[in-house]
Amino acid sequence: MSWTVILALGSGDFENGFSHVTAELKQQGETVAQYLASLPPAPQVEELHRRWKASCVAGQYNRSGSRIKIKSAGTTNISENRPDAIYQGLKQEMNKWLSNDDFYRKIEVELRTEISNRSEFVEIFLECNNSLIWQLPWDVWQFREDYRNSEIIGSSPEYQKVPRQATIGGIPLPSRGRILGVTGNSKGINVKKDKKEIEKYLGICCELKFLEEPTPQEFRNELFDEKGWQVLFYAGHSDSDTNAANGLLYINQELQDNTVTLEDFKEGLKQAIFKGLQLLIFNSCSSLGIAADLVTEGISLPSVIVMRAPIPDFIAQEFVKSLFRYLALKEPLFLAIRKAKNDLLRHEHNFPGASGIPMLCQHPTFEGLKLLELGCDRPIVPTGDIAGNLPNKQSFVLPSHLIRRLAIGLATTASSYILFGPMLAKVANEMGMKNHRTNQPFAAKTYYKLATLIDLNYAAPHYNLSILCDELNDDKCALDAMQNAVWLGLPDASAQISKLFILKDKHQAALKAIAICLENTKHDGVKATCFKNRGWVRLTQKRYDAAEADLKIAIKFRDDSPEAQCLLAQVLEIKGKPQAALEAWNKALQYSNYRIPKQDECIQIAHQRLQAKGNIK
Repeated sequence: MSWTVILALGSGDFENGFSHVTAELKQQGETVAQYLASLPPAPQVEELHRRWKASCVAGQYNRSGSRIKIKSAGTTNISENRPDAIYQGLKQEMNKWLSNDDFYRKIEVELRTEISNRSEFVEIFLECNNSLIWQLPWDVWQFREDYRNSEIIGSSPEYQKVPRQATIGGIPLPSRGRILGVTGNSKGINVKKDKKEIEKYLGICCELKFLEEPTPQEFRNELFDEKGWQVLFYAGHSDSDTNAANGLLYINQELQDNTVTLEDFKEGLKQAIFKGLQLLIFNSCSSLGIAADLVTEGISLPSVIVMRAPIPDFIAQEFVKSLFRYLALKEPLFLAIRKAKNDLLRHEHNFPGASGIPMLCQHPTFEGLKLLELGCDRPIVPTGDIAGNLPNKQSFVLPSHLIRRLAIGLATTASSYILFGPMLAKVANEMGMKNHRTNQPFAAKTYYKLATLIDLNYAAPHYNLSILCDELNDDKCALDAMQNAVWLGLPDASAQISKLFILKDKHQAALKAIAICLENTKHDGVKATCFKNRGWVRLTQKRYDAAEADLKIAIKFRDDSPEAQCLLAQVLEIKGKPQAALEAWNKALQYSNYRIPKQDECIQIAHQRLQAKGNIK
C-alpha cells in the first residue's frame, strides 16, 4: 500500500517558530485526514547547520576530490576541527525540535496510528517557501527512521500539474528511454565514473548521449532536441549562494563561457519538460540552489535530485552507483534514493552527514519516475540497430486482430513486406512483451512467434520467446529460440545461451557462445555475464585459477552480481582462502533475490557458510 504525507510548515522561521504546521495524509491519491500542530523556535538548529555546512566547505580546501568549485581567494571563519561533533549536535537539536510535544502528539502520533504497518511505502513531501529548511538533516526525524520505506521530498507550497505532452496521436513520446548526460568542469574529480555507472545499469535498455564539457550553447541546443529527453544528468563542479539559491554549473574549463545558471537554460528546460523530461539529476556540490531557482522561476518542477551541501567526489560516485543499481531493480524513485542514501551511511565516520546530502525535490502532483518507464520493463533486449531492432522509432500499440490482418496483407506483396514488415514485427514483439509483463504467457508466446514470422531477420522476439519458455520450464523451446537469436547476431543471446548450455553440461558449446559474446558485445553488463559464465565453466572443469580470474573480471564489470559472487566464494573456498570467501558470501547474500531460483539457492548456501563461521546467527 502507498501513502503520501504533505507536511507543510507554513510561514515562520527558526527565530519565531512555525505556528501553523499541517500534515495532510493521502492514500492512493485520496485525502484520508489532515492534522494541525506547531513547531517552536529553534535558533540553535539554524546556527549548528550553518557551522556544519561551513565545516564541510572548509574540509574541501584540504581535499583534491570535491565537487565544489573552490575559489582561490576563499577563506572560512570556522574554528572547530570536529565536524563530526558539530553534526552530532545538529542531529540532536533537530530531534529535540521535532520531538516537541505539540508536533509529536498532533502529527507524528496520528500518522503512526493511521499507518500502523512500518513496511508501507510513504512519500513525505516537505512543503516550505524557504529552501534553507530543505537543507536541514530531515533524515534524522524518528518517523522516517522507523518507516524504512519512506523518504522526505522537498516541495514548494505553490505548484500545478506539469503541462507536458503525454502522447502524439496515441503514440508514446519519443523522449521515453532517452538520457542526456552532461559532464562539466571535472578539474580534480573523476566524473567518468558517473558515466560508467549509467552505462553499466541503463546502457542496455536506454538511449544514452553524453556531452563532455560543452559550451553553454551546445548544452542549450540539446535541451531543444526534437525528440526530447526523459532524464537529464549532470556531474561536475557547481555552487550556490549561502541561501541555497542562485545555482551555478561550471560546465567547462574555458576562460570564458564556462558557467550556466537556470536563467541561461530555462527556456530549453521548459521545452524538454513539455516533451517528457521527468528526472533531473545534479550530482554536484550544493546543487540544491538549482532546485530553489526552479521554484522561484515558477517552472513546473519534475523530479530533481540535488545535493544539499559540498560533497566529496567518492561519495558522489558511490551515490550514483547505488541509485542506478536500485533503479535498475525497478524500485520507485523515492525508494531508490532512500536506499542509495542508506548505502552512504558506511562513510559517515569519514564525512559526517554524507547520507543526508542527496535530496529529491518534486511536487506531489508529479508521478515519480520508475525505471520500468524507461523501457526496461521487458526481457533484456539491447536497443540500437542490433539484429533488426528499429532505433529511434515511436512505439505503436495495435489490436491483435488488426496485426493478423496486416500480416496476411503484407504476405501478398513483396514490396509491402519490405516496407512495413520490420515495423509490424516490432509491433508484434511489443505486444508480446506487454502480455509477458502481465502474466499472459500464451498470448505473449503467440505474438513473439508472429513477430519472428513477419521479419525473419529480427532477433529480439526469438530472445524474448526463449526467456518466456525458460520461465515455463520448456527447455527445448528456450534453447531453440535462443539459438535462433544467436544465429541472427544478438550478443546478449550468446551470453544467455551459454548459461543454457552450462546447465546441460555442454561446456564446449558454452565456451564457443561466450567467445562470440565477448567478441561482439559493447555492453559492460553483457560482458559481465559472459565472464561469469566462463568462470562457471572453469569451476566445473576444476581450473580454479582461471575461474577466479574470470569471476573477478565479471565482478569488476558488475560488482552487484550475486551469481558471480556466489561462484567466486566457492572457488575461494576450494583454493583455501576462507577470509576472501566470506567476503564474497556476504556480497552474494547482499545482492541476491530469493524470487530467482538460482539466487535463492545461493542465499541458502551463503547462510550455511556464514553461520558455520559464526558471521551471522
